[in-house]
Amino acid sequence: MTERKPEIALQGPWSMDEIASFLCNVHVPMRIAANGTSGFPMVTPVWHLWADGNIWAASRPSSALVRCLRGDPRCAFDISCEQPPYKGVRGRGIAEIEANGEYVLEQLLSRFMGATAPSFQARLLRAARDECAIRIRPSRLTSWDFARRMKE
Repeated sequence: MTERKPEIALQGPWSMDEIASFLCNVHVPMRIAANGTSGFPMVTPVWHLWADGNIWAASRPSSALVRCLRGDPRCAFDISCEQPPYKGVRGRGIAEIEANGEYVLEQLLSRFMGATAPSFQARLLRAARDECAIRIRPSRLTSWDFARRMKE
């Protein structure tokens, strides 16, 4: 029996394929909002990658983000360009904390840093044995693209 992926509600001008292409090709941090124990949302920038209909990130098990998501897995996120023409994807979903964070961290380092800062990358990977993977299963994705609107 194959696992059936839940439907993702889409809003905005982009199709799911266009959203996936954007998420795979943009190299800006994701801002993730988690519900803090104080009752106020907490926003944290993290590197991300899109794979198999999920957004992946990594963080230390002791981080405030991981603690918040373990307490309440509901989250919201924004992945958007900060230079014109403005475009991006925001959404909400359920986060799951998984133990394979070292593998995800390796992919994130490759994606966001490439061959730069090898000693920094090695230091991060040496301490990554207990790194957590954060899998966000999106339930809603909203895209926007102001390129046409911003043309002169």
